[in-house]
Amino acid sequence: MSFGTENSIASMMNDLQVESELSLVKVIAIDDIDEIEIGGFKIEYKETDSKFDVPRWVACILVEKNLVKLADVGIEIEVINSISKEKMLGVHKLSELKPNLYKKINFLLKNLRSKLDNDRKLSLEYDKISTSVYDLINIRINKIISLASLPFPPDDIQKLITPEEYLLFDTVRSNIHEWRKLMIGDEF
Repeated sequence: MSFGTENSIASMMNDLQVESELSLVKVIAIDDIDEIEIGGFKIEYKETDSKFDVPRWVACILVEKNLVKLADVGIEIEVINSISKEKMLGVHKLSELKPNLYKKINFLLKNLRSKLDNDRKLSLEYDKISTSVYDLINIRINKIISLASLPFPPDDIQKLITPEEYLLFDTVRSNIHEWRKLMIGDEF
């Protein structure tokens, strides 16, 4: 099935990905960094262990060149805490996620994947994090689909879900509404 419109999930996800790549992340200089320019983005001299913000795409290049490390490495704990909260809540209840959680997860997993070459410890860390992420995503997908099928979803739904999840919610909700209308001829 192809959506074929400008408002397709793929198009909207692409927009969110671009926004993510342009968003700032905090990094820590591994060694002194001389003034450099990466793709038009200028970085002034940084001393070892200094923290500074750069766009995510620049951080990816700097990490790849072993010039910096990411300052935010607590994502695994955030994912595990989110899983616990989701499991405690009922089927029609969602805990609030930070709007940029999936962007952080995506960035972390991409960076780990790029470094996996024969590093057993890193490979185990990647497997552990990705398994937890899949668990969280699957729990949330089930709840989002359940909420999307309700005639009247909670008023605070947009507050509780990320922009990526809202795309899923809105698409599923529209499809369920259309399906119901075709099956029983009623407007909901």
